[in-house]
Amino acid sequence: MIENIFKTLLLTFNKSNNGAFEILYQSYNFLSWNKQRIRQLDNEEINALFPTLQGSLFQTIIEHFEKGKKLELPLAFDHQSFLWLKFEGCLLPQENNSVLVNTMISQNQSSIAYSWLINSKDQSILTEAKSNVNYFPSNLRELHSYLKDSFAHFPEISIEKLINENLELRFKSLTLKSRNLSPDYKLFELEEYQDRESLYFTDISVSALNNKKDHEVIYFKYLRNSQEILWSGPLNDLLGYEDGNLRSFEFKNWLKLIHPDDQKSLEDFISKEQYENSESSFTYRVKNKKGHFQYLTNKVRNFHNPNTNEEGLTGTLINALHHQNEGRPLNGHDREAHNLSENNFIQKILTEISAISTFFKGKSLFEEINHLIFRKLGFCYSIIGNLNSNNNEMEILSICGLGEKLNDKDKKWQNFLNEILLPLDPNNNFLLVNHNETFETTSLLTELSLCSLLRLSLFDTEMNKIGVLCLLHDQPLKNKAYYDELFNILRDWISKELHRFRFENVLQETNFMHDAILNGTAYAIFAVNHQFELILINNKTLPVFNVKSKEELMNTKLIKGNVQATLLEVISDFLKTNSKTAYYHLLTSKDNYKELKISFTKIQYGNDNKESYVLFVDDITDRTLSEKKLIESEQLFRSIAENFPRGSVDVLDKSFNYLFTDGEEYQLSGTDPKSLIGTNLLSKLTGENLQITRLSLKKVLKGQRVSYETESNQKKFLQSGVPLMNNSKEVDRILLVKQNITEAKKLESDKEKLIKDLKSHNEELLRFAYIVSHNLRAPIVNIALLIDLYNEDNPADPGNKEVWENLKISTNLLDTTLQDLIEVVSIKKQKIPKVEQIDFKLLLNNVEKSLFNQLKESGIKIIKDFSKLDEINYVYAHLESFFMNFMTNSVKYKHPDRSPVVKINTYKEKNYCVIRFEDNGIGLDLSRYGDRIFGLYQRFHNHVEGKGLGLYLIREQIRAHDGKIEIESEVGKGTVFKVYLRNLIIHPSQN
Repeated sequence: MIENIFKTLLLTFNKSNNGAFEILYQSYNFLSWNKQRIRQLDNEEINALFPTLQGSLFQTIIEHFEKGKKLELPLAFDHQSFLWLKFEGCLLPQENNSVLVNTMISQNQSSIAYSWLINSKDQSILTEAKSNVNYFPSNLRELHSYLKDSFAHFPEISIEKLINENLELRFKSLTLKSRNLSPDYKLFELEEYQDRESLYFTDISVSALNNKKDHEVIYFKYLRNSQEILWSGPLNDLLGYEDGNLRSFEFKNWLKLIHPDDQKSLEDFISKEQYENSESSFTYRVKNKKGHFQYLTNKVRNFHNPNTNEEGLTGTLINALHHQNEGRPLNGHDREAHNLSENNFIQKILTEISAISTFFKGKSLFEEINHLIFRKLGFCYSIIGNLNSNNNEMEILSICGLGEKLNDKDKKWQNFLNEILLPLDPNNNFLLVNHNETFETTSLLTELSLCSLLRLSLFDTEMNKIGVLCLLHDQPLKNKAYYDELFNILRDWISKELHRFRFENVLQETNFMHDAILNGTAYAIFAVNHQFELILINNKTLPVFNVKSKEELMNTKLIKGNVQATLLEVISDFLKTNSKTAYYHLLTSKDNYKELKISFTKIQYGNDNKESYVLFVDDITDRTLSEKKLIESEQLFRSIAENFPRGSVDVLDKSFNYLFTDGEEYQLSGTDPKSLIGTNLLSKLTGENLQITRLSLKKVLKGQRVSYETESNQKKFLQSGVPLMNNSKEVDRILLVKQNITEAKKLESDKEKLIKDLKSHNEELLRFAYIVSHNLRAPIVNIALLIDLYNEDNPADPGNKEVWENLKISTNLLDTTLQDLIEVVSIKKQKIPKVEQIDFKLLLNNVEKSLFNQLKESGIKIIKDFSKLDEINYVYAHLESFFMNFMTNSVKYKHPDRSPVVKINTYKEKNYCVIRFEDNGIGLDLSRYGDRIFGLYQRFHNHVEGKGLGLYLIREQIRAHDGKIEIESEVGKGTVFKVYLRNLIIHPSQN
């Protein structure tokens, strides 16, 4: 039946600034009524569905919503029936003077049992679909016969007179009345009351009496003036009291039976100064005969008797007890949740959603909807998901937990939604389960104490799934039919908002792209239609043509040759020729002008092949002036470049593009400088060269002169940038002079190295002079003294033997010192040593063989790693000496409490080959001896033999080839030596 379809529908339409209407969204259950036909409906066909409508339905809806009113209209859905519909909603003004309208369409909750819609012209009749009539008369005669046969007390009256004169008649248990709905249609209504109830319950319809369920409906009337409640109905069946006990009852005594937590809300409602015209519904607890509190639902509406001036409330009280636990307190959320099937509660929520949709958009709208669901229904967690079409995964659009916004990017919730909630019965579009059914408990559910799920799929107008609404609660969910009724309506509304959100996102992205393309270019772009009306313009157009408003644009005067024409005439000229591009001058002052390049494109569109014209306008004034200046100065630059030794001269524009470049350097490198014109200098650079060049050229644009160095292909260049000014003293070009300074840098490096070597040699000479004077002086003085002690007169003197022994000792000491000094001098004299390719592994094997006995006795463990650097070009004798010295020192200075361990590894660091020796020996106190470690004849341990010459010789050998040595040591822990060596060049003669 169609009346079941129209429980609640959602409709969104737009009224454009030219008065045209367009349906943007309609509920999928509305489409299911007549899906094939509804797609073809136009305004006239829609208006024809509402016979009493005067004018356009869409315009009538807007007029009522503007005044804050609801719209009630009868819908004629076939040739014999009609249904009352109610339109409620809001207007959303748009930026382009259009109006967006959101409306909810629902059945009007009329209490009239019988009603007919009568056409006053042809007397045809439509019967209300929700009435108790199963007979559909086609004219007034048939209607009158039906009423006479059906109602014993129907009066003897001309029904034509009753209807035509809009009379209202009360006769015994019947009330008949007629009223105009439009010039062509009248509404005729009949109400019937049982005689027993007619005294007090004149507002209770026959349909309500006929629809009692299990004799659990009580009819009541509350009289405001006397504060008395009058009852009728099966009180004994509902509450257990005898029928006579509550027939007439004061309100204060009724309150005593109400649960204390519910008394105030009921009392506040009853004591209102003015009751609303619409029907209201609420649930509260009443103590029954057994002393238990029982849930009852009260449906009430106001009444006023004009004869007695009596007013109050009338309605029904029905059993709402579907709870197993009668004594459980009823909080606000539970109270509203028990009224889910009530239309006023549904409309209240939808009205609030409609209201917040006027203030919020995008994700914030769905956050507000989630908060509303929590406030009204009390669900612990509410999740709205949006289906990502790229990966077919549900993305959380909004999530609310215990009334608070949660992080919608939290992977925990994202995974929970996609891996737990969605796979559960995936084909079910309305799923309500509890944990004791098929809702499997997970760690997150246990952590949050959740035990029930309500999940609804969200659809677009084509019934494609676009999202999901998931509600989680810490209590089991009951009364699925109630939730089904509410959320099938909410599903439509939220689906509509989600569909609009997705559409607006796509539209926004398209608009951003459109704006980026249109306004991101340096060109002026605008379009006119076939009537030369401006329909598109970007932000460059008005400044290019020097006008302040779009109205002035088409009258702008342009000059070509000696002919002056408006922009409108220029467009007309394009249409007369096949030309697509032309050049014009635009006067900006008496002596100045702009030069414009205008490109023209014609576009046809629509079924009528209408034409539009798009123009691209490029202000080439600066470019033309630059080209002229470049031509004037190019010869000068070329003359400079051709005579500039080992360099080049560049002229760049403000974007660092080449305007001119030439020079001897291009000839040396074999590059054609003309191929660089128009390309960007920075695009040719990388790394540090790019960074320093970009930074320096930006300084030139600010009027500064700069000099900086770059390096490319092992060549070094000195670059000097100079700003070139235009007539307005603004920098419009850059002069960049580049000179190859590779040879100069090499000479400078050699000079610095020579100075460094001389300084080092001078320091060594000073140290050598000190050593000679100190180390040779002692034995020579000893020898001189011993000679004085020698008894020349008596060579057989026994004392002479001791003198000779001491002379031998001093002479040996002198000889040893001289040999050490000779070795030092030989290191410094060896200018061209033999360089060869040395394998570290083989070298270490040779050293281990040479020191075999010594290493074996010490029990030393050698850990080696040459994986990062396995060979080096160096002097074999020097490298062998390094290994020998460090290895023997590790043995000599091993720790007495542990076995010696040596770790040797090699690697590259910048321009050095690094050899790292680490031992676990006794170590050195660097804070005490650090400045003397590599000195000549420096010793720091007396428990082993040594001269203090080894580290000195190692350092000198390393320094001889531009290397360095570093030491790290800690007493009791060990020592680390790092030797930094250059990878030397093997001379061809040594191969």
